[in-house]
Amino acid sequence: DVSVADFDALLIPGGFSPDQLRVDERFVDFVKGFLLSNKNVFAICHGPQLFIQSGLASALKLTAFTSVRPDLYYAGAQVLDEPVVVDEKHKLITSRTPDDLDDFNREITAALA
Repeated sequence: DVSVADFDALLIPGGFSPDQLRVDERFVDFVKGFLLSNKNVFAICHGPQLFIQSGLASALKLTAFTSVRPDLYYAGAQVLDEPVVVDEKHKLITSRTPDDLDDFNREITAALA
């Protein structure tokens, strides 16, 4: 019962939950709405898996956990193996693992400033 309009940004954490959430159209539509809304989206680790089902992956520049990057690549995304990737066009900030949190948090803080 929530709307993208109710929020200023979306943070998608990692772990295995995003893989389970991407089979539920409600969550996929919510994420897609954010990607299309010109609002900040932040995702780390396995979080970017949700972008595959959105149908928008081919427009995105991002990174993710090692095992997720090939899936995103085959979905058409521009995938980089860097600690943090900022896709300014889509207001998307992604990161690979908790080891990259300092860089990820720095970019999130800058985006929200």
